[in-house]
Amino acid sequence: MWQLALRTLRYRKAGFIATFIAVFLGSGLVIACAGLMETGIRVAVPPQRLAAAPVVVSGQQAYLVPKEDPNDTKDMKTVALAERQWLDPAMADELASIDGVERVVAETIVAATVVRDGRPVQAGAQSLGHAWESAQLGPFSLVEGNEPTGNRDVVLDAATASLAGVGVGDQVDVVTRGETDSFRVTGVVSPAERDPQSLLFFADSAIGDLGRHGDQVSAFGLFLRPGVDAEAFQESLEDRFAGQPYLALIGDDRGLAEHPEAVGGRAQLIPLAAVFGGMAVFIAMFVVSSTLGLSIQQRLKEIASLRALGATPRQVRRMIVGEAFFVAIGAAVLGCLPGIVIGPLMFEIISEAGVISPVVEYHQGFLAYLIGPAVALLSALLAARITSSRAAKVNPVEAMAEASVQRKWVTFPRVLFAVFFFLIGIGLFIVTGAFMAGPVASATAGPAVMAWAIGLALISPGLTKVIGRVFAAPVRAAGGVVGYLANNNVRLRSVRMAAAVTPIMLAVGIALSNFYLSTTQEAAATRWFAEDLRADAVVSSATGGLAPDVVEQVRSVPGVEAATRYVTSAGWIDKPYDGSHVSSPWPMQGVDGGSAAQITGITPVQGDLADLTGATAGLPVAQATDMGVGVGDKVTLRLGDREPAEVTVVALYEAKEGYETIMVSAGLLAEHTTTGLAQQILVKAAPGTSPEALMAAVGERMAGVPGAVVGDSSAIITFAKGTETQTWVNYLLVGLITGYTLISVANTLVMATASRKRELGVQRLIGTTPRQVMQMLALEASVVAAIGIVLGTVASVATLMPFSIVVLDRPLPAGPVWIFLAVVVGAFALTLAATLLPARKILAVPSAEAARAAD
Repeated sequence: MWQLALRTLRYRKAGFIATFIAVFLGSGLVIACAGLMETGIRVAVPPQRLAAAPVVVSGQQAYLVPKEDPNDTKDMKTVALAERQWLDPAMADELASIDGVERVVAETIVAATVVRDGRPVQAGAQSLGHAWESAQLGPFSLVEGNEPTGNRDVVLDAATASLAGVGVGDQVDVVTRGETDSFRVTGVVSPAERDPQSLLFFADSAIGDLGRHGDQVSAFGLFLRPGVDAEAFQESLEDRFAGQPYLALIGDDRGLAEHPEAVGGRAQLIPLAAVFGGMAVFIAMFVVSSTLGLSIQQRLKEIASLRALGATPRQVRRMIVGEAFFVAIGAAVLGCLPGIVIGPLMFEIISEAGVISPVVEYHQGFLAYLIGPAVALLSALLAARITSSRAAKVNPVEAMAEASVQRKWVTFPRVLFAVFFFLIGIGLFIVTGAFMAGPVASATAGPAVMAWAIGLALISPGLTKVIGRVFAAPVRAAGGVVGYLANNNVRLRSVRMAAAVTPIMLAVGIALSNFYLSTTQEAAATRWFAEDLRADAVVSSATGGLAPDVVEQVRSVPGVEAATRYVTSAGWIDKPYDGSHVSSPWPMQGVDGGSAAQITGITPVQGDLADLTGATAGLPVAQATDMGVGVGDKVTLRLGDREPAEVTVVALYEAKEGYETIMVSAGLLAEHTTTGLAQQILVKAAPGTSPEALMAAVGERMAGVPGAVVGDSSAIITFAKGTETQTWVNYLLVGLITGYTLISVANTLVMATASRKRELGVQRLIGTTPRQVMQMLALEASVVAAIGIVLGTVASVATLMPFSIVVLDRPLPAGPVWIFLAVVVGAFALTLAATLLPARKILAVPSAEAARAAD
């Protein structure tokens, strides 16, 4: 049977093109997703500022959610911190005393930006100030001038000095702590190579006064004695740090001390890669199964002849699986070629969208090139095995009778599995609507759309016949005699047409559910996180933060009713919670109490937001009730830099479940952010002052504040921004998956049309004109596309409705209607093109010759 399978491929090459393409692209996508997952697991960040130190000690940029036993650290949940964790300078002495350490160099950083003519000058993604001592960690050597010694001396990297137009001996304006001071350029160092950024080195004695965290250390670089192995030393340090929030880093991991924000990308990239890799495998199986099913339907007479000649069901199965194997093995291996390109492209898209830091190095090792082809091949063989079951068991006489027009499709296994997957879909519908809350409700959306799609695909022949009857009247009205022929074909060929309907339904269902899931998430986050902020103007900083006195300047502007510093971060409630109640951090918003009532629009049910000063906080009612606390009670917050803060509850307010926010005084929250400063000031106009007039007046006052930018309310930093980023990532990645599906759909339709060469030749012999044939096929294709769109829409609605009810309190998802229209138009256009283009080629063959063609 293996030899027969090879001979079959020689004469039916066109019938296996769709299978080849599905496996080929599936292999490439799985390779790319495996590369993304490997990148997320490694989070390799080659060091730049710390490259000279063989071992780097930094804070653990992740929060370990506590367990009941504080000494049990095994399998603890870790969540990335929102802010940088700082280290005590006194830790240097402890590290220096460890056997094998030659010397310890502290890395101290502050927010520092060169300004020229009031505008920030920045070479790269960030601009930071460092103590001159830490230059040796780079190592950064002077290419001109001398090291800084005075409190108003600075050394710049060559790129920043060139952009600022200054050299050794010149004065340069630098913003630190949100204020501008003049410094003398004493030297220039070589610029950063791999990770372009502005480097400012200050005197060791001055750094402590130049930033909110200038007296704290971001990391320690450890230089080891000759002969000490860095890897062994790291292991000994990890044992020493057991139970403490410190990390010993070597190799590419040292870059995590420079870019702690890269840690947070792991939690997003790994599940993202897993979801899209699984989706690619699922689609490959679906398409392979569909195309093989169509191929087998077209060969029922051939298979029946084999059965009549004595072939056993097992031999028929081996032949069909063998055909799939020979096609899939080559396609899976060749899929490594697109995998080489798709992986880096997807990572570039994801990093540019902000899901993971662009400083993370992309890794796609040999395992990805083993996993991708293996998974694609196994998926194809599994689909072939499932598809071959009915063909192998069919009665030869029945098969000969229905070879031309297959009508039987109902089998017990098909019905059983259809019921099973519908029950899964119904179960996920109920779980999403009854037990999920907030953004986490999207976790059931992916499995739900797949369950509904599989269930509908299993009964698609029957649905195709039923829905085809619904469209029969308009088709007959539109086409007349041609419409009558099209309706007959839809009715008699419903089983074969279902093979074309299924991939269209899959593409439409996946596209609609994922696109509208993203837009609904974004709308919900914007509604519940941003609608309560009533700013008419927003002052933002482009230099690391705004000085505390800037808000007073804004309040003095005519037409300003209220202004508040605005700070965002994330943290946990440690007490009375023990931290294990929630693995994700609570969003935190910091405002000034005096203006909170006018700016936030939150109406407390107890307490007053005007009391948000100092160590105070406001809590959602549901969480306060759960903890048993009220106004005047104290709770302990674990803020974004891991530091605890005991605060007094001054207000309780209602919040949407899943989108709760903790309100904290702006001064307290800013103190525990990376820069130590507020990034924005929210401004509300006084009655009678238009937002435009307010922005103009505030902009005029802020003209003397370097890096200050005045915008409207759309500039407010909220937690919806992260959702917006995910939305665009989903658009691109789902677009990639959908594009892959549509290519397979096109091949399926081309194969289905090409197999009708004899039928169309006979029609032309009995008097049907080529134009009428094209009209008939166009009507059939339109019905196929319409049925696929209807079923795909049903699958997406069953997925989106419970999610939308949970997050938006309404059954309809949010999002523009053009998404739906674009999907519908795309489905129709693809179906018509894939049907009519091969039909034109068939019609170019003389009708008598076409009528003699083999089935």
